[in-house]
Amino acid sequence: MSSLGAPATAPLRGSVVGAASGALAIAAHGISGGEIPPASAMTLLIAVCVAVGAITATLPSLARGPLPLIAALGAGQLAAHAAMTVSVHSHSSAPGLTMLGAHAVATAVCAVAVLAAERLFAVVTNAARTVLTTPTRAVRVRSLILATSTHPSTIDALLRASISRRGPPVLD
Repeated sequence: MSSLGAPATAPLRGSVVGAASGALAIAAHGISGGEIPPASAMTLLIAVCVAVGAITATLPSLARGPLPLIAALGAGQLAAHAAMTVSVHSHSSAPGLTMLGAHAVATAVCAVAVLAAERLFAVVTNAARTVLTTPTRAVRVRSLILATSTHPSTIDALLRASISRRGPPVLD
């Protein structure tokens, strides 16, 4: 993998950012006094959160870390809030201080949770890889060495190779 490519945890990070953007937007909306959005706004909210998650998953590894993650979650919160205000809503499209604070706290808490989950994921996958791989055994190579009692000299070997062993024909 190149240094500019997305790491292995990119799809997980994108999925969590997308899901958290929707869940935290609805929760922050409810905490600050907003009402539950209708089905049409929920459909738009889901589509926006899927897009935010997909964009976050494709970020290169240079744009990884706490600040880009907080920016992605913040953008997800803004997009989710905008998606919910498109429907008939009880408040204006500009969020109040309570809602803004709830969204900010939710974004920070979710960023900490995602960063912790990514680090934990790396530890767990390394441990699982270590446990599940079969250890390689050292292969013993046994060589068979034949010991002979006579050690022919080099002269004997040369004479045996140069003298013909063919004898005269046998007379019957």
